[in-house]
Amino acid sequence: MSFPSTVLVYEFFSGGGCPAGEIPVGLAAEALGMLWALLTDFRRWDGVRTMTALDARFEERVPRLNRKTLPADHVFSVSHYDHRKIYLSLLKQCDAAIIIAPETDGILAWLTAQAETAGIPVLGSNSSAIATAGNKAACHQLFDIANLPNPATRTASFESAHQVAEETGCPLVVKPIDGVGSEGTYLVAHISDLPAVLASVRRITAHNQILVQSFAKGIHVSVSLLAAAGRSLPLSLNRQLIEAGSPFKYLGSEVPFVHRAGGSGVDLACSAVSLIPGLTGYVGVDLVLTEDAALLIEINPRLTTSYIALRQVTPVNLAKAISEACLTGVLPDRIPISGRAVIRKDDPASWNLTYKMGANPF
Repeated sequence: MSFPSTVLVYEFFSGGGCPAGEIPVGLAAEALGMLWALLTDFRRWDGVRTMTALDARFEERVPRLNRKTLPADHVFSVSHYDHRKIYLSLLKQCDAAIIIAPETDGILAWLTAQAETAGIPVLGSNSSAIATAGNKAACHQLFDIANLPNPATRTASFESAHQVAEETGCPLVVKPIDGVGSEGTYLVAHISDLPAVLASVRRITAHNQILVQSFAKGIHVSVSLLAAAGRSLPLSLNRQLIEAGSPFKYLGSEVPFVHRAGGSGVDLACSAVSLIPGLTGYVGVDLVLTEDAALLIEINPRLTTSYIALRQVTPVNLAKAISEACLTGVLPDRIPISGRAVIRKDDPASWNLTYKMGANPF
């Protein structure tokens, strides 16, 4: 298969997906960081042109970042009101698409399905795999069937949550079945805290089903992988900078991370990815590491924020490696890593990104 000459790099939030109104600073920074990093790596790949969409509300939310400084060959202006129409029109102008979006409410699966319907190669997982991975309840059922270690997890309705929580025992975690990152994830230390937590989660999710999960005490990590043709290549073990509380807060990532149970975590992540056919390209798997063991939390069938740090510690062009995995089914023998990078979600200076002309704006 020939490689694409024009790639649509579409990040949902900065591409118009945010609801009308003010955009949270943290969300803006995280969205723009991933978009900017990926566009920069495609620019390093000679012969590939990129197009993207940028909501005017995102301009200058990161200092000096706007349509003129974003490292894409074509940047199309978009608003919340026309972002779906613009996205569908851009699919008609590209040779391949890579999509960064949340699994919440089926958004990533829908965007991917539109590209598949248009006959555009997707540089990522297929829509069916995304739908499965994006359903945390379905994933934990797969983990249990395969006897892969994960926290005790039960599906509950808002009405039955109190009974399920009492049977699970505190401390426990309550989260939406299709949330992204730490969004809507709450630690419940005492049953008396549950009503307030349920009220908060109800405001976040459109579903009546939620997850009630025993709290896994340990270090929050993720494994970044490249997947293709039923195989996976672990790229790095990453420490997730997370504050466990009500709600959980994701602050950033440290890449790579060394831990005595790291090997077990990486093996467990590869086993989890193998359970879902169609996971392709960049995939992230979240885990908790105890002193000498690992527990699966969830699978992210898309680019994750750790990519911003990972690209800083490897000479390999990850955008090219992702494309080759998706278009040819070929994985690299290895991805060398040296050094260490720590990125903070709200600190663009930690991203180590550049303008079109090569100058670091920070």
